[in-house]
Amino acid sequence: MDISVVIATHNQRDRLRLVLRGLAIQTFSEGQFEVIVVDDGSTDGTYDFLSAYKQISIKVVPLNTNVGRCRARNIGISEARGDLVAFLDGDALPDPDWLAQHWHLFQRYNGVTSGFQYCLPRLEYVQNPHSGLPWEDIPASVAHIIRTYSEKFGMTEEMIQSDFDAITLLAREGGYPFPELKLMQDQVQVLFDKVPDSPIGWICFYPHNASAPRVALEEVGGFDEEMLHSEGWDLAYRLMRNGYKMCFGANAQSYHLYHYHDFFSPQNAFAESQKRRRAIAHMMEKNEEPRLYLIEFWLASLWADHLIPEEIRLNSLIEFHETYQAISGDELKERTLMLDLHPLRGAYRETTMESTIPQK
Repeated sequence: MDISVVIATHNQRDRLRLVLRGLAIQTFSEGQFEVIVVDDGSTDGTYDFLSAYKQISIKVVPLNTNVGRCRARNIGISEARGDLVAFLDGDALPDPDWLAQHWHLFQRYNGVTSGFQYCLPRLEYVQNPHSGLPWEDIPASVAHIIRTYSEKFGMTEEMIQSDFDAITLLAREGGYPFPELKLMQDQVQVLFDKVPDSPIGWICFYPHNASAPRVALEEVGGFDEEMLHSEGWDLAYRLMRNGYKMCFGANAQSYHLYHYHDFFSPQNAFAESQKRRRAIAHMMEKNEEPRLYLIEFWLASLWADHLIPEEIRLNSLIEFHETYQAISGDELKERTLMLDLHPLRGAYRETTMESTIPQK
C-alpha cells in the first residue's frame, strides 16, 4: 500500500460526502491508497452514512465519544498500512491530483509535505451543500436569499465528478476567506522559494492538507494529544528535528468547504488567541526551544498588535527565518519580557519559559 489517507471528522457528514467524492476521482491509482475515516463521536448520522458508503472502500473507525482531533488522527495513524500517511479534514475537498502530488514529493524527498489551501466561501452559510439548506442560526434575510437561490450556493457530488474546474473558479487562496490567511500562504511560498531548507519550514504544516512518512510519524509519536491548537506546527517541528525534510506542495491543492465561524466577536477572538498562545508556550517548553516564541512577533504583523512595537515585529517569514537564525540570548530574553508584560498575554500564561532562556 502506497498511501493511507486519514480523515478525522466530527459532525461533518454533509461536507464529508463531498470530500469522499473528491477522493473517488483521484488520478492516483485507487488500488494504491486506502481511506481511513475516524468518526470522532459524531452525533449527526456520520457513522450510518459511512457504513452505507459504496463509492470507494473506506475503513471506518467509530469512536463513542469526542476525543479531539489529535487523538483521532493518532488512532487513524495506528490503523494505516501505507508508506505515506496523508491527512485531510472532513471539510477539505482534495483536487483530483492531490494524492499524486503528495506521492511525487514523497518519492523525491522522503519528507513531510503541506499542500496549498483554497477555500470556498460561498458555502459559508450553507449547512447542507447538496440541498442548499442554510444553517439555522444565521440572520433570516441571509437564510431567505440562500433558500431562494440555493442552486448558486450549493455544491453536489455531480459537480465534483463532472466539472471540478468550475469549482476551482469559485475558490479563494488561503484556508479561510480572510486576507491574513492568503498573506500567510504567500509568505510560505516565498520562504520555500528562497530558503527551501529553512529551519522554520514547520510553519507551513497544516493537517487540513498534509502528509508524512508513516515511519516518521511513528518515530515521533504522532500528534501531541495535549494540544488544542497549532498541533501541526509542533508535529512538523519534531519531524524536522528528526531529520525529515519539510516541503511545500504548491500543486497538492485542497478546497476548504467553508462554514460560518464567528471569529470576529471579541469573546471568540480572545478565546482563539488564548488557545494559540498556550499551544505555542507548550510547544516551546516541551521542545526546549525558546526561539519558538518568535512566532508571536510574526503573528503580530499579520493581525496588527499595537502593544508590540512595529519595529520588532517580524513582517515576513523571511524576516522570521533570519531572526530565528541570528537572535542572541539577551535579545530573546528582552522579547520574552515584553510578551510577559503584555496585558492580553501575561495575564493567563499557565507556564513560564524562564528555565529555557539561554544565558550569556
